[in-house]
Amino acid sequence: MTIRRDSNAERRHIIIIGGGAIGCCSAYFLSSHPAYDPSKHSITLVEASRIAGGSSGKAAGCLGEWADPACLAPASYRLHAELAATHDGEKTWGYRKVSSADCDTTRKHTNDPDADTPVPGDVDWADHSKFKWYKPLGDTAQVHPYQFTTRLAELSQTQGVRFMGGTVTSMNYSANNEEVRSVSIQNKENQETRELLATDIIVAAGPWTKRILPEAPIGGEKSHAIVVDPGQKISPTILFFDPGHIDADEKNQLEIYPRPDDTVYMSGQTDYGLKLPPSSDDVHPDPKRCQELMNNVGIVSSLLQKSKVLVQQACFRPIVNVQDRDPELGPLLGFTGVTGLILAAGHNQWGIQNSPITGKVVSEMIYEGKASSANISELDPRAHLRI
Repeated sequence: MTIRRDSNAERRHIIIIGGGAIGCCSAYFLSSHPAYDPSKHSITLVEASRIAGGSSGKAAGCLGEWADPACLAPASYRLHAELAATHDGEKTWGYRKVSSADCDTTRKHTNDPDADTPVPGDVDWADHSKFKWYKPLGDTAQVHPYQFTTRLAELSQTQGVRFMGGTVTSMNYSANNEEVRSVSIQNKENQETRELLATDIIVAAGPWTKRILPEAPIGGEKSHAIVVDPGQKISPTILFFDPGHIDADEKNQLEIYPRPDDTVYMSGQTDYGLKLPPSSDDVHPDPKRCQELMNNVGIVSSLLQKSKVLVQQACFRPIVNVQDRDPELGPLLGFTGVTGLILAAGHNQWGIQNSPITGKVVSEMIYEGKASSANISELDPRAHLRI
């Protein structure tokens, strides 16, 4: 069975489904690729709610050269730096290098090389006496996820990408289901349905991917976050407390992200097994879970616990639901077995981090017929799809 379209095809009608970081980076790199010719290639991004309306607008925005999966993270970390240098990301979307560490307040990690590493003095907003383990991580940076995603969308538009609001009701195939033909889209305003011709479709709808491609084993888990104003400058150090590392409750975890605008983003409480709502517009925070999160913050920082709360929010992180598959392995990314159909979803907590390399790889698959910037063989969707 043919799995890819001739990369030298004369005319291309490329449709991206999903306006999060993955979709917007795909739009950016597709419209930046040397083979892109706006006289021959049309690129349309379809979004059901709004750009960065889901986790791409509510995530932490952490970037780590050490992140998962290893086949994507280092290359994507470098691409983030290149994008920031090219488009003034420091000013436009809050790109900056930071420090980071894994931490534990419950026990010492005596066999770890960093068993006796002290908390740095500039992390003076945390109670050092509560820390029993502080392990510095490798090269780390951050962006403001909403600003990053929306700016990539704007740049894509200036390069000829069309953005369309609407819900994809179906992807339509050839008579033998071997090739994509079109996408049916319901207009947000008048509920009318129209059909767009497609030679290539990229499904990047995050946790809503299964609504569009039922065969895809992609779901979502609801995570909560709080943004506070501490009223003073906070050193740029990201702290991670894995489940069981903040207190005895194995369900509790905590992540603290100081931002360049002097606010602090904090996350940690996750609800598992909840029904996915119709769209990102229908995702709302649970005040109880946000209070639990703030209680956890109080264990390590009374300053942050007493800070003014600016935002309480929640989002569904896109998860690959495949039995016995390592959750740290990453998304499903690649050809699907249907000519012209690419899947790019399930990035979990590393969607912002790995969106640039995902977008670049998508552009290579479309125009060159294969991924060349990363070895994505272990992310191949075809082993998990029955289209």
